[in-house]
Amino acid sequence: MPEWQRALLTDPQTSGGLLVACSADSESEVLAEFRKHGFESVCRIGRMVAGQGVSVV
Repeated sequence: MPEWQRALLTDPQTSGGLLVACSADSESEVLAEFRKHGFESVCRIGRMVAGQGVSVV
């Protein structure tokens, strides 16, 4: 499959984004694995902490 077709099929606007949860200790390894497979824009978008409720900052 040509790269342009793969990009179209995996575009967040057409197929939705991918959300992955992992431990803070493995974050760098998880991000490296995604980058190794061509997902250069992968990044951490937040973190979970103990407490009550939801806070978005």
